[in-house]
Amino acid sequence: MLDRFLDEGGRRARIRFGIRSKILIPFLALAFVSLGVTSSLAFRTIYEVSYLVKEQSMTTADEVTQRSIFALEDLGRRLVQRRAWYTANQLVLFLQEHPLLDISMLRNNPEVSKIAVQQVGLTGYTFVYDRQGVVYFHPEVRMVGVNLLKVGGEPIYFSSIVERSFLGEASGYYEWADESGEKRQKYMHCVPVGTTGLVVAAVTYIDEYSSPAEQFKEEIAQAVQETSQYVDRQVQKAQLVFIIAFSVMVLFAVVVIVLLSRAITRPILALTKGVEVVGRGELDYKIKVETGDEIQQLAEQFNAMTMALKESYADLERKVEERTRQERLRAEQLRTINEVSRKISSVVKLDELLPYVGNLLRETFNYHNVNIFLLDPESGGLVLKALCLGGQKAIIPVEIPLEVGGSSIVGWVAQTGEPILANDISEEPRYKAVEALRDIKSELAVPVKLGDKVLGVLDIESTEVDAFGEADLFTAQTLADQLAIAIENARLYEETRQIAVMEERNRMAREIHDTLAQGFSGIIMQLEAAEQALGEDVAAAERHINQAKSLARKSLAEARRSVWNLRPQALEQSPLYEALKQEVDKFTQVSGIRTSFEVIGARRGIPAEVEAALLRICQEALTNVRKHAEASEVRVRLVFDERAVELVVSDNGKGFEARVPSEDEVRRRGTFGLISMRERARSINGHFEVLSESGKGTMVRVIVPLQETSSGADQSSDC
Repeated sequence: MLDRFLDEGGRRARIRFGIRSKILIPFLALAFVSLGVTSSLAFRTIYEVSYLVKEQSMTTADEVTQRSIFALEDLGRRLVQRRAWYTANQLVLFLQEHPLLDISMLRNNPEVSKIAVQQVGLTGYTFVYDRQGVVYFHPEVRMVGVNLLKVGGEPIYFSSIVERSFLGEASGYYEWADESGEKRQKYMHCVPVGTTGLVVAAVTYIDEYSSPAEQFKEEIAQAVQETSQYVDRQVQKAQLVFIIAFSVMVLFAVVVIVLLSRAITRPILALTKGVEVVGRGELDYKIKVETGDEIQQLAEQFNAMTMALKESYADLERKVEERTRQERLRAEQLRTINEVSRKISSVVKLDELLPYVGNLLRETFNYHNVNIFLLDPESGGLVLKALCLGGQKAIIPVEIPLEVGGSSIVGWVAQTGEPILANDISEEPRYKAVEALRDIKSELAVPVKLGDKVLGVLDIESTEVDAFGEADLFTAQTLADQLAIAIENARLYEETRQIAVMEERNRMAREIHDTLAQGFSGIIMQLEAAEQALGEDVAAAERHINQAKSLARKSLAEARRSVWNLRPQALEQSPLYEALKQEVDKFTQVSGIRTSFEVIGARRGIPAEVEAALLRICQEALTNVRKHAEASEVRVRLVFDERAVELVVSDNGKGFEARVPSEDEVRRRGTFGLISMRERARSINGHFEVLSESGKGTMVRVIVPLQETSSGADQSSDC
């Protein structure tokens, strides 16, 4: 065994003087004691080092795994919530498009059933029930019509979630047996469907999202086990070497000598010192013994052992560092996906969203080039909508067509709906070379799909070979799916806006026909009658002219009222906060009620339609206070922040039942105040609420989300 170790020059250490010539009989007992102490210290140090390495490896592995599981479960919850919100919004849009469809008729409507029951994750789904707990739609037919609050054997946590959903959004966990009978934890998120009295619930087993982390945990455990086994083998090897060396030295000492000489004491002390230093964790320490005998070989063996321990520890550190880097990359990918999700929820204009997503991908993951192509419904080809090159500003091309299914990676992805990961474009026959991008070495293209329909392609390019991995593919595909949702939202938003414009045009046409047109017809009739009476009956002619004047005044007043409904005159001359201040002053003069007005936050420009709606809501709220509240004090606040503008009108009046009346109640009572304010808030994507309590006053609040400022948009488009 000792012959295996060589000196630093690659040659075996030559024994110049044997140990036999350096040992004397009187020092035999001292030799046994010294060698025993040295072996004990060496074994103890080795065991401590090996235990420290294994313990630290297992601790690091557990921490990395727990964080991965937490991040994936958090992503799973967000996906379940988004599926519930998306299904609820689809139902609201469907009911708005079919106003004559009664709630009781929904169960037999296949279109509603297709919207209400959707897949969530691998085994999850969405279902719909009313606020009594009766199921309307469920993937299992036997559950339709069942009252969720009366199902026998249900866990109490499930019933609690269902009961809380009657009051608003609710979510939580409960245990449920899967197909194999094993109890697993489920996560459910419930969202009310507008004012219909229905609730959408999205539910799935939460461990479906954390299963990759469990697999990752097994891989880390295997790596730790292999490292531990390697350390144990080194320890056993060192133990065997020490035992052999001890046996050889005892054999030589018993047969040949009795006592150890002073010459053998010095190298043993050096060896002991080396053991102590290594025991403190200084694995770079080298034991220097130049005796030319077996002790030198033992020192070289010990040095080799410490070097092996150092390499093992360094290898373990590299593995942990690589795992940590992968987890950081995964966390950065999840953060990017989350940030894009928030951007999608606040931006409905694709011209702003697409360059932002391309810029975010390029900067976060150091991609060289990010392109976003969308299908043109008219030409059937691909159009480059966002181009983000390294070191340049984000570009929104007017039209750069690309044939679907042509001889290019993007065209093939658009045709098949399948992603392509080409880590070496020289081996990819579908790559179409471009002179301006001759430095490109690898490319990743994923389809932007909504269901089975391809809407476009997200294309990422890099100047390095093997630049993309499975994590990049996962991130790109996830962002592409979110882009598909954003494109669909933009389409729905545009359709809703066009419907609102058409409704407003029809309303104006009806008002003009019912008021101005009839008034002008009456004026013409009165003037013709006056013309016929001239010269015959002056009094009758004068009477007809007076009636024509009266009709003209009424028509003029009606025209002014129509113009007032289109755009407040106050906003033509002043910003919103000054117009609100004028309304407050006018209200104080007319009603005599003490009124205060306050602006909070940095004043900023907001869209004209938002200003007009907020001014009208404030006017309507002040009118309600003057007519019904019997208040002595009114407060009006306009609050600006980075993402929204808020209007609050509160009084200390008698209060009322805080509920926006239905349309039937409005027609029956002849008042349109609260529902008018609610509709105006809805027309600008705002949140409207009324808080009131009998004897304690009323508060009307409107919160309208705003687009990001222009400076923020410019910054997000830098590449």
